[in-house]
Amino acid sequence: MRNPSRRTVTIPRTWAHVLAAAALAGAGQAVQAHKPLGSPPSLADEYYAGGRQGTVFSATSRAMELPSPAINADPRLSELFAEGEVIFDADYVTDPDAPFGGLGPIYNNISCMNCHPNYGRARRVDKWTTQFGNGYTALVHTPDGKLVDGYLFMLQTMTVPPYVPLAKDVTIAWKPFVDRYGNRYPDGTPYNQGKPTEGTLTYPTADLVEPLLPLPEDYRVSLEATIGLYGTGLLDAIRDEDIVAEHERQKAAGGAIQGQLGKRMIESHDGREHIGKFTWHNTRATLQNGPGFNGMWNVFNLNREDRPQLFASAQWIDKQAALGLDVSALKDAQPVEISQKQLDALMVWHRGLGVPAARNLDKPRVKRGRALFHKTGCVECHKPCWTTGPDEFIPAYAGQTIWPYTDMLMHDMGEENRGLLRTYRTPPLWGRGLMRTTVDHSDMFHDLRARDFEEAILWHFGEAEGAREIFRNLPAEDRAALIEFVKSI
Repeated sequence: MRNPSRRTVTIPRTWAHVLAAAALAGAGQAVQAHKPLGSPPSLADEYYAGGRQGTVFSATSRAMELPSPAINADPRLSELFAEGEVIFDADYVTDPDAPFGGLGPIYNNISCMNCHPNYGRARRVDKWTTQFGNGYTALVHTPDGKLVDGYLFMLQTMTVPPYVPLAKDVTIAWKPFVDRYGNRYPDGTPYNQGKPTEGTLTYPTADLVEPLLPLPEDYRVSLEATIGLYGTGLLDAIRDEDIVAEHERQKAAGGAIQGQLGKRMIESHDGREHIGKFTWHNTRATLQNGPGFNGMWNVFNLNREDRPQLFASAQWIDKQAALGLDVSALKDAQPVEISQKQLDALMVWHRGLGVPAARNLDKPRVKRGRALFHKTGCVECHKPCWTTGPDEFIPAYAGQTIWPYTDMLMHDMGEENRGLLRTYRTPPLWGRGLMRTTVDHSDMFHDLRARDFEEAILWHFGEAEGAREIFRNLPAEDRAALIEFVKSI
């Protein structure tokens, strides 16, 4: 369990200063982070990125780790939040009798924190075997996006001996990309001017080392990165009908922006139909069946009451048998390795992470950037705000005006961005400006090809290419202002 002293953060003396300052680190007084923090009554709603009940006023290195006001106000939820945090922070081990035991026999990581350092997003890496900070999952598929039989949707490259993994390793190579303009703006300046990355854009390719199962000749390996944790409870509270209405609005507008809804699916936890809205391809409908909840099973292979079978393909098990290994234990129902009570606590923590407040929105340059964000058409996909519906898990999340800057729809991002598919859910932008402070990098996009905000915009192709071209043709000072706004929300 974490040292309780980590609950102490330093804040400036007034929240008016917090929102006027470019950074929050500096002069201040220590307070316990679990205590509600005040804010000026005149503060505009847009500063409350997660609404009044979901926003935390911190821009320290811990800004993505703090419980929301809705959690702080409820002693029961606060206790569950702390219990869930311990489960998330743990390193899992193979010994079933040890604390946090039950890892394997086939898996792809030992800790949630490895993929979500400081509860944020992981960085791009050169080596698949990098543990801490590597948030990649690998998908083995055919060119049309069909997963290759036996490799599942999340490649497993670790096993408990004597079992053999699906691949010994994954090679990652970074390739140069040059657009039709030679990676230059119309004024002649190179992309990333003045940075070590000046004039360059890069993207990752991947391949398997010693694959265990047969592969078609045209197989591909694509990388996808982890998505941030904070604020997902609020996104889960957005009503399906409101997402459908946004889809219909885009359809009626008849322009290049034509977002796609996630598939409808019946969720086992409530027996109701929901629209897919989580993961890069909207393959999960609610957090109760989302990547965090299921990650305990499909990342670590910790079996649950409702998931008694291993997360492993029949082809992998058959191959172990062909190698002469006893697979009887792999086919049997497994003992419960994480209880429903533990999962419930984990999900309170997951839902309860607050969203960092927006910063500097009243500065002239940021206000100029906001106007340009609208003028360039960024808001067509990055819908600024939503109002949440009822929430059975954290009731105080209901009726909140939130500012995530996503339409919760998938968009065609062009052949330049093809991975498993070329459609991706619009990622929320809230809190992204704090990535350097919280996780020490600013890598973004579905496979982390964008090293900062400028590159993220320049990787917009497909439906978003129109906005990209408007951005490219802006004067340098306007491009900088737009990026400054995105860093502030």
